[in-house]
Amino acid sequence: MSLSEDQRERYKSQLSLPGMSEARQEKLLSSSIVLLGLDPCGTNCAVNLAQAGIGKIILVDQDLVVESDLSKHSVFTSEDINYPKVDILKRKLTTLNPDIQVRNCFFKFDTHNADHLLGEGELVVEGLESWQDKLVASDSCMQRKKALIHSGLLSFSFHVFSMIPGRSACLRCVFARLGLEDFPPDGFKQSVLGAIASLAGAFQAAEAIKLITQIGTISGNHLLRFDVLRSEFDDMTELIGRSDCPDCGRWG
Repeated sequence: MSLSEDQRERYKSQLSLPGMSEARQEKLLSSSIVLLGLDPCGTNCAVNLAQAGIGKIILVDQDLVVESDLSKHSVFTSEDINYPKVDILKRKLTTLNPDIQVRNCFFKFDTHNADHLLGEGELVVEGLESWQDKLVASDSCMQRKKALIHSGLLSFSFHVFSMIPGRSACLRCVFARLGLEDFPPDGFKQSVLGAIASLAGAFQAAEAIKLITQIGTISGNHLLRFDVLRSEFDDMTELIGRSDCPDCGRWG
């Protein structure tokens, strides 16, 4: 495919970035990403992906918009309450960028539908509320050799980690290295400042764009953590998988 004149104008700012080109923009437009879960960073990530021109976004989530979402999600309004998040977000993303396709899957991601869903995307972005579901996503992506861009939100901080099978540790090994083997209870992560979620979603989208276009440094085995209250960034490196891990161990 080649860019139309309208597309050249729409993506004019991106095309002027160092390392970008029409060929790389075309690659974005022909790419597909599976977005598992629409937690606050997941919805913000989806908006950034749509703006960048990711050709197809598959949204997977089983939740309805509720009142408490309005302070954490920048895309939902009071009129969206009691409607499926995937339906609302699909409508808003396709309005934002008519170049893209959005498929909405109104169900929970699990091991039973992993084969079907993960086969539709070049890579996976994870915006799941449950820490146990995050591990299911890690296991599924490792087994299917799919890159996974993970994020974690805790109050005034977030972290982002790009898991690349064969190059990066899985989430189980990373969480153990970070002392997160006893995961926060499900729902705890919901106590987060909306601005933090926006930052995390933007970082996830940027990592996805880098992976697809192969621009810049790919952050395999690097976990970026930002504490907003302290205004401190930590870049944790050498997060090597354990040799006894059933996922990481297979890669030697």
